[in-house]
Amino acid sequence: MGPINRKFIGLSQYRAPLCYELAGRHFHVVMDEGKEYSLHFLDGENIQIAEKGQSYVWESYECLKGDETTYFVHIMPAAGEGKINHTWILDTEQRLVTFVLMEEGFDPEYPILIRVTPFFGAIKVPGRELPSIRHHLSRRMVGGHIFWHYNPGFAIQHIYHDAITCRASTGVDDSQEAMRERLKDRLSSEDPAVRAEAEASLRRYSERKAFYPFYEEECFHVWIKDSLNLFCFVEENMTRRAPNHDYGGGGILLLQNIERLVDYGLSFSAGEYYLCTAYGEENEAGDPLDTAESPYDWSKFHAMPSIYWKIP
Repeated sequence: MGPINRKFIGLSQYRAPLCYELAGRHFHVVMDEGKEYSLHFLDGENIQIAEKGQSYVWESYECLKGDETTYFVHIMPAAGEGKINHTWILDTEQRLVTFVLMEEGFDPEYPILIRVTPFFGAIKVPGRELPSIRHHLSRRMVGGHIFWHYNPGFAIQHIYHDAITCRASTGVDDSQEAMRERLKDRLSSEDPAVRAEAEASLRRYSERKAFYPFYEEECFHVWIKDSLNLFCFVEENMTRRAPNHDYGGGGILLLQNIERLVDYGLSFSAGEYYLCTAYGEENEAGDPLDTAESPYDWSKFHAMPSIYWKIP
């Protein structure tokens, strides 16, 4: 048997299998700002979608399941030329919908920065009133710490510092020596390309620590149901502080099953979007970053408009 060549993007290697069971289903979606959409899933990979009063557009999609009745659907509209992404959270149990719009390059001063905006609505069923409740911004994860394991060699701790900011660490020790230890296998690889990539990672880490002492970024949490939370952060803080504004800009959008401690979602950065999954491990001991004084100025942030919204 010859060598097997597989190409995985970022953290996608251990992604859960895609879900194809929406094939043939149709949803009439009514959003709270007044727009209505028809989502017609032609099969497990293609969808026809239209805003009311407009023509249908045929797009490709990928889907992951958050639980038995909740779907994470990602679409990269062809008309967006790779810079616009749509994610639909379809909660068929409660007939509720969250739509997340992602816009790359919205700010000419920071072209790698991506703006993320959630919108809420419901699924219309003929002869029935729309549900009275909605998915909504939430603070229920505040104070929690979860190590999310994306593959055997990488885990990152999300520290849900407050309702609009997330801190993160790969462990208590974020020193250069600790990073070198985590990269030691790749730094000693016999493959020159693997060694070069690991050395570049170590160099970028050192550079970033010089202008960005610890990870703190804007985020939002959306209550989907008792067992599910939608979480997103964008690395605007990192981008604004980088000397050439060439770090960060992207982030992650995750449908978190907080009962099973598994998440399903989308990793995004300039020009690169892919689905990923992880399993979680709670850290009940806390972390020194909990009480660290923030050195960052949040007054000019605008990649995530929800940080200005009222959160219950």
